[in-house]
Amino acid sequence: MAPSTKDRILAAALAGFAARGVEATSLDDVADAVGVTKQTILYWFGSKQALVDGVVDAAVVELGDALDRAVADRRPGRDPVEAVVDEVLRVGAGRPDLLVLLREVARLGPDATAKLVTAVGPRLEGAAAALAGPGADGSARDRARLRLLRAGARVVATAVEAELLTELGSPPDRAWLRRRRADLLAVLDP
Repeated sequence: MAPSTKDRILAAALAGFAARGVEATSLDDVADAVGVTKQTILYWFGSKQALVDGVVDAAVVELGDALDRAVADRRPGRDPVEAVVDEVLRVGAGRPDLLVLLREVARLGPDATAKLVTAVGPRLEGAAAALAGPGADGSARDRARLRLLRAGARVVATAVEAELLTELGSPPDRAWLRRRRADLLAVLDP
């Protein structure tokens, strides 16, 4: 089944925002990429900000679902933190546009960052509770939340670094990826 017009608009906007930035990607650019009119985009989203919000929400759902699957599908005895780190790196390798979008949205300023935090909030709270462990008090969950935020910042920085290395003709290799994985695990280690 072909993707809906709304889904095609979201995909084109994500590609444009990741490649050129939110501010440099116009609704006309997105419309041209999808093969629809600007009015069609405004029918579905109402404004450019609503489109940005829709793209962020869709990206958070995609990343969150991948992380949920990583924990649920991990092999018996495997550390859930390692499973999540490996899944984040896998998603980042397969969909770097998602990580670049997070960087781009954070760069837009406090309003955009607040929207991102609101979208990520429920996933972050669940992950912090899981990382802190059963029966953990509020202080332990706060520390786990901070570790997750630090790890998230490192993931976005890792995506940027990979982009730069690739642009400079020296794409990341397995040794680089192993070092970044170790860095992420160290940030998440209590």
